[in-house]
Amino acid sequence: MNRRVKLKEVCREVTVGHVGPMADEYVDDGIPFLRSQNILPFRLDDSNLKFISETFHKKLKKSALSPGDVVVVRTGYPGTACVIPRRIPVANCADLVVIRPSEEIDCHFLCCLFNSAWGRGTVAGSLVGVAQQHFNIGVAKEMEVMLPPIGTQRRIGSILSAYDDLIENNTRRIKVLEEMARMLYREWFVYFRSPGHEKARMVASELGPIPQGWSVQPVEALTSLVTKGTTPTTLGRLFQESGVNFIKVESISESGAILINKLAKIDTETHEMLKRSQLRQNDILFSIAGAIGRVALVPIRVLPANTNQALAILRCSDPILVTYLLSTVRSANFQNFSLGRVVQTAQANVSLSILKSAPVLLPPPTLLMKFREAVEPILALVEVLSSKIENLRATRDLLLPKLISGEIPVEAADDAAERAEQIA
Repeated sequence: MNRRVKLKEVCREVTVGHVGPMADEYVDDGIPFLRSQNILPFRLDDSNLKFISETFHKKLKKSALSPGDVVVVRTGYPGTACVIPRRIPVANCADLVVIRPSEEIDCHFLCCLFNSAWGRGTVAGSLVGVAQQHFNIGVAKEMEVMLPPIGTQRRIGSILSAYDDLIENNTRRIKVLEEMARMLYREWFVYFRSPGHEKARMVASELGPIPQGWSVQPVEALTSLVTKGTTPTTLGRLFQESGVNFIKVESISESGAILINKLAKIDTETHEMLKRSQLRQNDILFSIAGAIGRVALVPIRVLPANTNQALAILRCSDPILVTYLLSTVRSANFQNFSLGRVVQTAQANVSLSILKSAPVLLPPPTLLMKFREAVEPILALVEVLSSKIENLRATRDLLLPKLISGEIPVEAADDAAERAEQIA
């Protein structure tokens, strides 16, 4: 029998993470310190973790985290929730709502509630604050939820967690593949240990010693187009609930994945108006404002698509250059070049003229072809896994409200989860 309760009635504690300056407290290694950007729906993203010392961690007892705690984002994407996994036995956090469930409510079920359409709507309708709206612990404590029996909660949480586990496994596989591509790039084009390197004689260049027969070219010489987009609202056009995908900086993860759930939408008429920034498969996107330096390759699954002025579009003049230029733009040298020439105006940015003039090491065509043959299959597999992740997320998000409402019995969802595991 379902019952209506307030969170404060079924949770051991509802508190908030540390609020205050942190810049001087971070250390190279220590206790993981979670921030809102580490919290994704159902999943903890530890690709950009900060750390604090054991001493500072002990001072922040109120915001100390343990496996099974549910953390909820307060600002930015308020209501986004995940469960602290067992692989992180101890952690701390900043500016997150921290919920410690009792035995009456399953942590994974509670996470499902927050990430459901109902949860997102409830949080969005109860934000407080003027300068910056946020989700606070007072509201969290008073949230009323419908609780099925604990056994049903656990089964629902287990079913949806199975999808999250598959998503996490594929995400890890993607990271391994991407690291393989980065290592090959570094070996061949940073350390110059490419096939046949033993016979190469080094000569001087503006980028330092390079193998004879290689050259240094500006980005402009390797591309048929370097441009950026326009925000539709500057043309009096509004974003839509559905339509053509519109990629913003926040649509691209730090690792370079295009996040389908963070794409905006424009109508077809607006897309046609913004001809300059209509995207094609294998265009390279480089963020030149906001979070500068994020890079993504445009896959066919997001097309048709458009973008705004915070993202530069690099379109290679020859298909043989795509994998190489993508790896180059992601490299530390290129990133340092771009960040070292940021213009500080109302919003820090890198100009298109700087981007066009950025020097790129250009190997001989035969080596470019070998690199393409080695890396293109890796990128293709990354795209397959990314597509599987999107399908798993879509299925999970479809099941989520139906399971919570009881529209779909948990037995039927169990079968769907088993089929998803076989496919993934």
